[in-house]
Formats: sequence, structure tokens, C-alpha cells
Amino acid sequence: MFGRIKKWIALASEAVQGGGELDQIEAWAAAQGFVFEPSEIAGNFALAGKVGGYEWRLQRLQTDRDFIVGTELRVRADVSLDPGIAIMLINRPLKEALEQRAFEQVTHGVQTMVDTDLPEEARWLALYDQVGWSSAPLEFWDRYAIVAETRAQAQQWLEGPLLPLLMDWPTPAVQQMTPFILRLHHGRLELRMEYGNADLAVLEHVCKLFQQACISAQTLVADGAQYR
Repeated sequence: MFGRIKKWIALASEAVQGGGELDQIEAWAAAQGFVFEPSEIAGNFALAGKVGGYEWRLQRLQTDRDFIVGTELRVRADVSLDPGIAIMLINRPLKEALEQRAFEQVTHGVQTMVDTDLPEEARWLALYDQVGWSSAPLEFWDRYAIVAETRAQAQQWLEGPLLPLLMDWPTPAVQQMTPFILRLHHGRLELRMEYGNADLAVLEHVCKLFQQACISAQTLVADGAQYR
């Protein structure tokens, strides 16, 4: 009986703490001019905003990727890009883990299952070439890998004001090992990352980074013809 009471008290404490965190997030979102939408699932929520003429939507929700533990942040925006533009930035430890997983499937003789069992991000790693350029700092390449249809498009999008935001995460909440993916494809920009706690500093940084990614994507719209 006392064990059940202690468990109930602990759960109630977590709910109160989570509610306080969401109150802070809602107040911050209102100050930024974002729309805050609570979820029926405790601790989850959505935000909606607009930048550079693009509407974006962020969700905190249970993940559907087995390489993420617990909940994730997922952000999406339709950015009216050439659908042929394909770029994915992924944290390097996750890239290596997905490649190892694909390799093990092939070497164990289950080639017919590779396309269905592996997450879409792993299939991208096989489909597109890894790209890089010397002007980005070595610390950036230690943390991230990039695959793309063309190197020039990836460099045009990610260099400039977006690159420092990719490096300047609130620590220790976000580490090099934290699953993180930023992707442009089919005219859509997507961000996905592990987000266990409702950390306002991380959320604020994600919103800033994603909005800058939308703005930087406009250069691809303006100058994309030269890269086709």
C-alpha cells in the first residue's frame, strides 16, 4: 500500500513539474507570436509560426523512429523549393549507427528486408553521396555528416548564418550523440531530434535554427537554376 502511495506521489509530482514547464513554454511562445496548442497527451504540444512567407509547425510527440528514445521534436514547413533538391544533415554518430545497421542486414543475408526494415534516413544514406567542403570548421564535420544530390546546393544552404546555429547548442541538453536530422526534399523542410525533457532553451534554439533554415532555403529558390 505504501509503495503504491509513493508511486502515486511521484507521478503527481512529475505531472505538476511538466505542467509548469508547459506553462513556461506557452508564455514564451505567446511572446514570440507563435500559436501554442496543448495536446491530449501529457507533456506534448505543438507550435505554429511563420517566417519569410513560410508557415511552419513544430510538434513534441512520441517518436516513430527506433533510434530516438521517448519523445522527439518534429518541425516541418513547405518551402516551395524545386522538388529535385535533396539534402540531409545528420549527426555523425547516428549516421554511423544507421550505416552499421544496414551493413549487418546485408551481411546476414536479409537483403530483401533492407528497404522495409530500415528507417528512411538510412535509405537516404545509401541513395545520396556524402558531401563536404573545406571552408566549414573541422568541429562541424566531427559533429555532422551531409548527403545531397549536389554539393553546391548543400553548401549554399548550410553555410552562412545557419552553420553557427548548428554548432551553438545549449549544453549539456544537446550533445553530439543526440539524434538530429535536418532535411530538404520534395519542397519540404523537416527537422527531427530527440527531446526527452521540455527544455525551453533547447526549444528556443530549435525554433531559431529552423526559421533560419527556412530563410536560407530562399537562396536556393532564387539561385537554384545554376545548380540543376
